[in-house]
Amino acid sequence: MGFLEFKKVYKVYPAGVKALDNVNLSIEKGEFVFLWGATGAGKTTLMKLITREELPTSGEVWLERCKISSLEDRYLPILRRNLGVVFQDLKLVPHWTVFENLISPLLVLGVKKRDAHRLAEGILDLVHLQDKKHHKTEWLSGGEKQKLCLGRALIHRPHLVLADEPTGNLDGATALGLVGTLFEFSERSGATVIIATHSEKLVNRFPGRLVVLDKGKIIQS
Repeated sequence: MGFLEFKKVYKVYPAGVKALDNVNLSIEKGEFVFLWGATGAGKTTLMKLITREELPTSGEVWLERCKISSLEDRYLPILRRNLGVVFQDLKLVPHWTVFENLISPLLVLGVKKRDAHRLAEGILDLVHLQDKKHHKTEWLSGGEKQKLCLGRALIHRPHLVLADEPTGNLDGATALGLVGTLFEFSERSGATVIIATHSEKLVNRFPGRLVVLDKGKIIQS
């Protein structure tokens, strides 16, 4: 069994929209994967099945030999602590500094302040925000905020990173830099990274596995 497995997964929403149609997919630990397809292809739904924001209509989703599609709700916080999720809507506190935004998830998890500071320094270097460490988040540019959001997703060294259209609002150079950071993190840590995108340019610039979705079906892997 792979690190992440989808077995005969269907997702049909109440209005009758079939978002995923018999998805069978196996992803190994450490793989760097582009989930490619047009808007409405089913990329976001597939991501939400991994984070357990959604449940499949039928089929199974397995992560590290745990059937997360039938996981009891009381175990969801444990599942999500091992995921790094890069949000499009930038869940940052604007009046906090860059450093405060970075270490807050670790302090919530009970990480000692000294260890949290050490991890934050490493992530600041990775996302190239060391010179903005004490800046309030509201002072940052859009690209810098996205880097900070990425840093927050990576700071607890997750085994699996999910990025749903993380470069949608960024210019070309910033987008390439952000995906490059994810690639570097995967190479360094051995984490599995899945990036949902409709950008052919990104897919062509990085060595990784391509999984193509169309109308809820995997048509290439």
